[in-house]
Amino acid sequence: MIYESGFWKEDLLKQSKALRARMVQKRWTENSFARLEQTVMLGFYSIRKLIEAKKLSDSVVNKSITVNFHKWKGNPVTKMNWSDIDKLYDIDSENSVTKDLVFFCHQFVHSYIFVASFDENNYLDGIFISSDRERHKALYFIKIHQIIEFFEQVGNDYPSSGSFIFDEKLGDYRVLNLSRDDPDFIAKIQKFNGFNV
Repeated sequence: MIYESGFWKEDLLKQSKALRARMVQKRWTENSFARLEQTVMLGFYSIRKLIEAKKLSDSVVNKSITVNFHKWKGNPVTKMNWSDIDKLYDIDSENSVTKDLVFFCHQFVHSYIFVASFDENNYLDGIFISSDRERHKALYFIKIHQIIEFFEQVGNDYPSSGSFIFDEKLGDYRVLNLSRDDPDFIAKIQKFNGFNV
């Protein structure tokens, strides 16, 4: 459980700044790649922990994110060939998919494939990612600016209202976290508390 979320959120904002600097980096060393991987993975781990601890507004947690993906070609993805993404996935054919933030947290936290992508000017433009469970289905491409936006949204998200109802089946509380700028603020609280709206 996370007691004080501010420390976690401040770190996410620092990580987003570090990623912005990586976007214009020209020279990439082994250390640079390791730091990129560490920054992104720890950032998504932090987001997942904040979600699990109910320290974010529901609008951020439930946000839908559209990314491109490439279908698996059918050859086993192993510890010996995971970086050969052009042989394992149909890189020439892009499809789009919309998933929630938790899905992408799992992709990074449980990543089997993590490959940085660079544009024609050799600037970092995104990450190819696939988790241990997804590797024989698809390879996802997440643009670096999307990752920065996730980190900044979560880092700046401080819910202004929380409702708690004990759920006998769960043996724990159900939680609704909202921000005052949510257009359906009152209706969502009333619905959560069992009032007919």
